[in-house]
Amino acid sequence: MKNLLTALMVMALGANISWSAAPLVGDPVDCVNPLSGTNGDAEFSRGNTVAAIVAPFGMTTWAPQTDEQASPFYQMKHDKFEGIRATHQPSIWVRDYGNFLITPIVGEVSPSVAERASPFSHDQEIARPYYYSVEMFRYDTTLELTPTERCAMFQVQYPTTDQASLVLSLEGDVEATSDASRTRVRGKATHVTFGAPGGFAKYFVLEFEQPYQSLEVAKDDKQTTATIQLPQVQSDQPVRFKVGTSFISYEQAELNLKRELATWDFDQAKASSREAWEKQLARVEIKGASDQQRATFYTALYRSLQFPRMFHEPDTDGNMRHYSPFANGKVFDGPLYTDNGLWDTYRTAFPFFVLYYPEHSSQILEGWLNAYREGGRLPNWPSPGNRPCMIGSHSDSIFADAWVKGLRTFDLKDAYAAVKKNAMEDDAWGWAGRDHLNEYHELGYVPVDARKDAATSCTLEYAYDDYCVAQLAKAIGRQEDYELLMQRAKNYRNVWDEQTEFMRGKQSNGAWQEPFDPLAWGGAYVEGNAWQWMWSVQHDPYGLMQLLGGREAMARKLDEFLSMPSTTVVGSYGHVIHEMREVEHAKMGQYAHINEPNHHVLYFYHFVREPWKTQHAVRRVMDELYDPDGMVGDEDTGQMSAWYVFNAAGFYPFCPGTPYYLIGSPLFAETTIALPQGKSFVVRAANNSAENCYIQSARLNGKPLTRTWLTHNEIVAGGTLEFEMGPEPNRQWGTGEADAPPNTFR
Repeated sequence: MKNLLTALMVMALGANISWSAAPLVGDPVDCVNPLSGTNGDAEFSRGNTVAAIVAPFGMTTWAPQTDEQASPFYQMKHDKFEGIRATHQPSIWVRDYGNFLITPIVGEVSPSVAERASPFSHDQEIARPYYYSVEMFRYDTTLELTPTERCAMFQVQYPTTDQASLVLSLEGDVEATSDASRTRVRGKATHVTFGAPGGFAKYFVLEFEQPYQSLEVAKDDKQTTATIQLPQVQSDQPVRFKVGTSFISYEQAELNLKRELATWDFDQAKASSREAWEKQLARVEIKGASDQQRATFYTALYRSLQFPRMFHEPDTDGNMRHYSPFANGKVFDGPLYTDNGLWDTYRTAFPFFVLYYPEHSSQILEGWLNAYREGGRLPNWPSPGNRPCMIGSHSDSIFADAWVKGLRTFDLKDAYAAVKKNAMEDDAWGWAGRDHLNEYHELGYVPVDARKDAATSCTLEYAYDDYCVAQLAKAIGRQEDYELLMQRAKNYRNVWDEQTEFMRGKQSNGAWQEPFDPLAWGGAYVEGNAWQWMWSVQHDPYGLMQLLGGREAMARKLDEFLSMPSTTVVGSYGHVIHEMREVEHAKMGQYAHINEPNHHVLYFYHFVREPWKTQHAVRRVMDELYDPDGMVGDEDTGQMSAWYVFNAAGFYPFCPGTPYYLIGSPLFAETTIALPQGKSFVVRAANNSAENCYIQSARLNGKPLTRTWLTHNEIVAGGTLEFEMGPEPNRQWGTGEADAPPNTFR
């Protein structure tokens, strides 16, 4: 009765919900809020994340589900709990695959997932990266789980009853095994929309600590409902079961289960899962943060360490092998990763891996090369194989950035062959490479009458990608290729209209697209307008400065960009989309932090020698657009969070593919980054506070520092970067000609 009353109160209160019953304080791992980002919807995003209970880069994520028909399927405003979903959904805009649902039930099993749902309260819910628990009021039952990389252990506290069961819901098959002891059930989840060949399946095996009583399987079209009836259970004796998953076979799922969950000790499994996250989160230590800042930071770090997820599995000898969605489902040796929007993540998330987690970066890059060797293209938006989503071929950036920063663990010959193919060979379907490349090569831009949407954005991104491919051409000694690609890297100039001072849509005959409104979204631009896309020249900021008329002209344009009304013109979209609302909400002019093409723009002030404006703006973004409950904008497989983690330390990779970081405004009194070989890089900010966001002076390893940039080698060598902070700008620091970032377009 108590649980029923609680449920009624929760439904009556509606939006008055707390985020977690447990406080977000203590060790870094206990500051993380996996429910962060789940309080949004299609109208306004607060992250649009999955409530992921998962190991770092884990192959299978376990997440609470509150409405299978909603997107996302867990939202804070929902008041019904439907079960735990084994999910591989990287973003709510990219559909799930290989998913299935597990729900404890007492009594009669209702015919649909929604009808089986139970009222629940966030006050009786605990979510940590390594552990999740919830009370299901309808069934007087508590569900707990703890994850490993490919498996999970569950513990269910039913009331004393002889009507307890476990229900599996999925698109696919479920069957009993030949195990006479009735402790195992297996199935394969076959749901997938794109990115997988015929015969795709996610294999899973459930193993029970005690025998189950019976298994009943019902099918309705594609949907399968399997009811595992349990024998008499006691309220003081939890029911435990493990789930092993694999993309290769049932046998591999059992091997994964045996390797990752060898015992039935739930507390031990939970402690091991916690330790895995502790190890990864310990890579960055912060001091001087408030409880809210600490929770925001470590939640962002946790989000940064989920994608791309592992798609490889160890064989009996511990050697990695993987099912390849790029090669008709064949199984190959070696690592493979998936579920990543490279259009988003090349900007910050992958540079973040190179600096903070180089060992993971090495394995991910090897995985990308395996995808190329097996399917003929580097991935662009894999989930699990390539999906036609977004523009450009930003694997070019990822390999170039790793190489120029000294990562030498991948085969340069294969990497260059792969990125050169991106630059030279059209991919008409846009699955993995660049489309309309023939027009781009012939005209020097993608014309709007050939590509109806996003043509100008394509031109800008292809030019940047060509710059990145050029860096690898130079590294491998292909001078002729280097010169050709560097010339193409100037193609952004072909869509510059000196009359309007914007990058514009251009037709094949050279005429500008009309009518033109720089505030109008869509058309020649992806998820933005001319104001937001004009800055997508991170590889040649001094070239853009020249187009604008010089340093002072660029400074005025930046000031206008950040101070003008946050007006929305729906343009070709025909209606207001959530990104437009979020730009208006931020009140930072037309700056669209909620969408990745603007993530570097605040650092253009370094090139006009006004770095204090960057300092003020990046602190505004961190303070106003992020908190422990989410962020303004879509997470996009870790990009938004990686931006926060980088900027909180006080520097940022303005242009991936170059070995430089630009200095912003450190958020904390001290940040320590653990580096390989026992080294560390420490950032200290004396007198730091919300008001004291301006750098007064700086020292690197005890020596005065006036330049506004650092090299990758300076950071990975270890050392200390010290700032003196104050409430007013120091208009002398970082303003000399030699203090501005180097010109990398030579």
